[in-house]
Amino acid sequence: MMNTVVGLEWFFATIAADIAIFFLDVSIREDNVSIGFFYILPVLMGFFVKDQILQATVVGISIILIIIGCFLPLPVNDNLAVFVANRILSVFTVLITGVMVYFRVRLEKTLGDALANEKNASATQRAFVSMVSHEFRTPLTIIDGEAYRLIKIKDIISQNDIEKRANSIRYSVTRMINLIEGVLYSSRAQENKIILHLQTFDFSGLVRAACHRQIQVAYRHFIDYDVSGLPISMRADPNLLTYVFDNLLTNAIKYSAEGSTVSVGGHIADGYAVVTIRDRGIGVPAEDLPKLFEPYFRASNASSFSGSGVGLYIVQTFIKLHGGRVTVESEVGRGSVFTVHLPVDGPT
Repeated sequence: MMNTVVGLEWFFATIAADIAIFFLDVSIREDNVSIGFFYILPVLMGFFVKDQILQATVVGISIILIIIGCFLPLPVNDNLAVFVANRILSVFTVLITGVMVYFRVRLEKTLGDALANEKNASATQRAFVSMVSHEFRTPLTIIDGEAYRLIKIKDIISQNDIEKRANSIRYSVTRMINLIEGVLYSSRAQENKIILHLQTFDFSGLVRAACHRQIQVAYRHFIDYDVSGLPISMRADPNLLTYVFDNLLTNAIKYSAEGSTVSVGGHIADGYAVVTIRDRGIGVPAEDLPKLFEPYFRASNASSFSGSGVGLYIVQTFIKLHGGRVTVESEVGRGSVFTVHLPVDGPT
């Protein structure tokens, strides 16, 4: 708003300068070519007018006043050709100056955008380094701790204890692998290097399998699902969609309290398979919702939960590649609902 106000103020100032120079121009009865070049001053002042239409208006008004000045201050000398030539030269000078101002403003905007992108890239890099160092530290600590315990009690450890600690190590390794895959997917997505491998498969079975995988590991939560309304024949990339629903279900469980229920439903509407995943978790603050699918962004109330901040970005990327969309409705303290729409016949 401030830039617009300043731009309008400078616009009216340039018009006032144009009019003042015009009256000076017509008040001089002699063929004074320098007066014609005074019209450059308002054009240069147009540099501070941010709107390109207003800049062009300033240049246009200057040229019109120069042309009008050809007729009002009748030259006292007889060399009319020189007088007109001076006016034409003034017009071209104003035009060239206007073009220079235009490209100078464009260059300033380009440099400003580049600086903003560089700042965003630096902030993203810092967030990425911080995320990676934190997310890798936890599973590595678990692996190191479990391995140390196995060494210390190797002579008295029971088979059940071995299995428990081995599973803990495997879980930590899986967590690190998922993190690495997420980062790689994110990098490929930002470089538009994700390739769809389309095939026809049982989509309802894919979503059902994703629910079963979560049931096996999320034994402190309940997963209620009904995917009978989803198509059993769908054209898509099953590997990418497996990542999509594994991620959405993992998030639904991670951000929900123990003993709560995650509900999964599905149906077909207007040629799209629609899957809804509802949790009763912490929810997402309203001010964070517009940024929720940006890479490395995490909601302000999610800092106490592990996560890389790339999962939802990849989810949205994969769904868009299929010609679909994902939406979210959320309320802090009451949970979130993610809705995925995917074309049954595949992307067009």
